[in-house]
Amino acid sequence: MQTKLIKNNSKNLIIFLTGWGCDADQFSFMKSEKYDVLICYDYTNLNFDFDFSKYNEFYLISFSAGVNIGCVLKNKLPKFKKTVAINGNPLANNQYYGLRKEILDVFAGVTPSNALDFRRKFLVYDDEEFRKFNSTQSHRTFESCMQELLVINQCNSSNEPVEFNIAILSKDDKIFYYERQLEYWSDKSRCITLENCAHFPFFRLDNYDSIIEI
Repeated sequence: MQTKLIKNNSKNLIIFLTGWGCDADQFSFMKSEKYDVLICYDYTNLNFDFDFSKYNEFYLISFSAGVNIGCVLKNKLPKFKKTVAINGNPLANNQYYGLRKEILDVFAGVTPSNALDFRRKFLVYDDEEFRKFNSTQSHRTFESCMQELLVINQCNSSNEPVEFNIAILSKDDKIFYYERQLEYWSDKSRCITLENCAHFPFFRLDNYDSIIEI
């Protein structure tokens, strides 16, 4: 796993577990004024080593596959004051609540030549978001993303899932069905629905502080 630490001279740390194919560059437009932010990405391996000793409080934001990865890594993570799941759940490999076979087939069929079509259809809501997405896109190689997908597909946590305080769900998510997400989270967390929003919601949620304090 790769990490990038954004320093704001804070004693409190947000750990941000991103989704499949992401890197830190993809979230360069996101800001925080109150917290240091540790962006975690590239799950081609799940080696994780970070010195948490200089921080007092910890917060977790998990996006998409990162929600399940957080559960897999639970024993390596600190105790969180607040946790937020965005467009994902701990049962990523469950056919009903998680990534359905047809979506996994779509992922497996992504190639360098059709990647733009995949982004427009499955990740963003409209043409303006598509433009923004492409202007801050991940610089991961195609091969790295495909290797990561294999690891994600094999990840099943033997631990109790992370308890998430808040689940943020996009109404127009084509990766995880909104209705099934809502069914999963409704008795576990406070659910917040983003209307007119697709799987990648960070042009709406572009401030780490406001996500934590939502």
